[in-house]
This record gives sequence, structure tokens and C-alpha cells, in this order.
Amino acid sequence: MQIQMLRVWQLAFVSFALVLSAAQAHAHRYHFGLTEMSVNERSQSLEITHRFFIADMERALQLSASKEMKDAKAQMEAYVNDRFQLRTADGAVIKPKWVGMEADVHDVWVYQELPLAEVQGKELQVRQSMLMEMERDQVNTVNVTRDGNTETFTLKPGSSAVTVQF
Repeated sequence: MQIQMLRVWQLAFVSFALVLSAAQAHAHRYHFGLTEMSVNERSQSLEITHRFFIADMERALQLSASKEMKDAKAQMEAYVNDRFQLRTADGAVIKPKWVGMEADVHDVWVYQELPLAEVQGKELQVRQSMLMEMERDQVNTVNVTRDGNTETFTLKPGSSAVTVQF
């Protein structure tokens, strides 16, 4: 009888441990964002697109929002402008124009642009630190496309900026 009870407890403990480890494995997600910066010769603009998981972005906005801010678009624009910055070699900030955003069930896309004349021939520091304040393993990939060639940069917390020649 005592051995049977011991086996029942062992089986219950092992089952509980398996459920816990499965829950932890399911809860673990990768934290990834993508920024595309593309020179559009036809429109003479630098087009910028950011893509993130909507659940992660909602969490970031909840954590960063001031109590007075009620407008989701204004909240998102303020967050993006704070976490994505372009700086010239002398430290001047070049602020992209907000074009808009859209979302589906999984992702949110943010669109920005700059006149090409503002960046052409310049060396810029691109800082992309969205969601890095929340996730230690956040990885933001920045793709820069010009003249038909794409350069890819991988940015992480502690290393969220790269220098690019336009």
C-alpha cells in the first residue's frame, strides 16, 4: 500500500513537472522586429517601414503611455519617434515624416518617409531600439536598400545603432 502511494505521488510529481516545462516552452517566444529603409528613386524619397508583432507593440505602448494620452495613433507615433532615430555625423536628428500605420491579427506596420535630398550623400547613424526596453533578447533587423543592393544589420539591446552611408 505504501509503495503504491509513493508511486502515485511520483507519477503526479512527474506529470506536474512535464506540464510546467511544456507551459514554459510554449510561453517562450522569439522577439523580432524588422525595419526596411528603401531608396525610391522615382519618388525621390527614403521609404521606411517597421514591422512588429502587435501583442509586443501593445505591451510597449501600455508601458510607455502617459495617463493623458488617449489617441492610439499619437501614442504610436511618439513611441516610434523616440525609439527610431536618424542622426547626421554632427549629431543633428533627422525626423522622418509619419505616413501611417496598419495592423492585422499578428503584426503592425508603421510607415515613414524622408525626402531623399535630406539623406543622400550623408553618413547617418540609424538607431532602432523599439521593444528593447522590454525584452533582453529583442532582435531588430534593419535592411537598407539602395541602388538595387540590400545591406542587413542586426541590432540588439546594448547595440541598437549602426552607421549607414546614403
